[in-house]
This record gives sequence, C-alpha cells and structure tokens, in this order.
Amino acid sequence: MVRACVAFGIGAVAGVLFVGSLIPEVFGDYALVHAIAVLATSEQQVADLLSRNHGMKYRVLIADDHAIMREGVRALLQSDSSVEVVAAVDNGRDAVRLAVALKPDLAVMELTLPQMDGLSAIRELVQRAVPTRSLVLTSQTAEEHVRASLKAGAWGYVVKDAGAAELMLAIHSVAQGRRFVSPAVTECIVAGYLSADFVQAGAGSPSDVLTPREKQVLKLIAAGRRNREIAESLGLSVKTVERHRANLMTKLDLHSTAALTVFAIKDGTLSAT
Repeated sequence: MVRACVAFGIGAVAGVLFVGSLIPEVFGDYALVHAIAVLATSEQQVADLLSRNHGMKYRVLIADDHAIMREGVRALLQSDSSVEVVAAVDNGRDAVRLAVALKPDLAVMELTLPQMDGLSAIRELVQRAVPTRSLVLTSQTAEEHVRASLKAGAWGYVVKDAGAAELMLAIHSVAQGRRFVSPAVTECIVAGYLSADFVQAGAGSPSDVLTPREKQVLKLIAAGRRNREIAESLGLSVKTVERHRANLMTKLDLHSTAALTVFAIKDGTLSAT
C-alpha cells in the first residue's frame, strides 16, 4: 500500500512527492526520499532556480553516442546563459577522462554508451571522488534502470521524451545539489512498489527482467563469444550487441563479463532460451 504519495498535476508537467518510508522500501539502503522533484509549472521552477544561482555558470559535460542527440542537448543547454558546455563525447571512457581533467559541475550521461557504459562511468567518477554530479538522460524508463543509476551515484534521472523545460529544471536542480527524477518514471517506481506487495519473496528468477533477445546475448557471452561473434550469430550490428550487454549489466546489477558468465551458469531458466 502506498502510504503517502501526493501527485501534483499542474500545467503540462506533473510532479510526484514520496513521503515517509516509501522510497527506502523500494530502493533499499540508499534513501531517495528527496530524489523525486516536486514540480509546479516547469517554467516557474526554472525561473526560481535561476534566481538562486547568483550569477554562477554551470559547466556541463555531455555523453551520448548519438550525434544528433548530443548536438541537440548542447544547443539547448547553450541557449541558457548560466550553462557552459565544456565537452561533448560519444563514449563512457572519454566522459570519465574529460570529467577528471575538466571537473565540470555536471555530466549529462546516457546509460548505453560504447567502450564504458554510463553506469560504469558514473561509478568511476564516484570512486575517483571527481566533484562532478551525474545526471542520467536516457530513453530507459524501467524501474531497474532508475534504481541502478541512483545506487551508482547519479544525482538525477531524466527520460529523453521529456520537454526542454524539464531537462533545464533537472540541470539547475542537480547543479544546486537537489536530486531530480523525471515524473514519467515515478509511475514505474510506484508500480514496482505496488507489485512487490503481491510477489512472494524468492518467486521467479532474476533473469525474468530480461527480454528474449537479452537472454540470447547473455547465453553467448557466457559461451565466451565476443561482441562481433555474437552480432554475426544473431544477425545484429556490433553496436546493438554492445547496447544489449550494457542493458544486461544494468538490469542484473553486474559489472563484468565474468559476473555475467557466472550468473548465466547459475540461472537454470536460461537453458530453455
């Protein structure tokens, strides 16, 4: 039962505030009671946050493997005089390297990145104590992606179908030390919380969260196949296989090929895939 969930349907954007112990129950040992933004009209919220930055300029790094998305976000952010884009990269490894070198205030990070996925990049920045707050900007809306991102150390989570005003609200919120999660994904969080009331502990398999294609990729990873070999076997592009591998690591909260292999061996449900 959701004990305290107050929904605000104001203007074009709705906000959700979770009160009490809802968030700790859903997300375990990392309290996120302040991670859900309470939104009035997003334009007014951005104006309020802008009034609090006292002329500060936020330095932002963008990491997205799609050039159109990367340049579109850059153009949007540069339209705000309080934001300076210091770098835009197409892979996680360069994101970490430049964040260490430039120490931007924010890193706007896609989860499915080549060379190093977004979650690994966020963890690396946290482990290195880089003073850069990570804001995930992704098309992934499933609860496990939100959970894994915030647990890894992300300060915010925005979905790519959000409006420009919502993204700018997230940028300013995170830059000022306020955690932010898109209202669009709060529905997934609530749904997961409610469904947990009806699921017996230990029921099902951890691999149930995987799509049939992800299970196929996982089996081939466990068989020692490289990305190119998996791509040829399944008739996919190497880039698509890289995305499936990143999604597997996110959904299963596993962070190496060895860990994926051990999981695949132990999970008997995969043998029927």
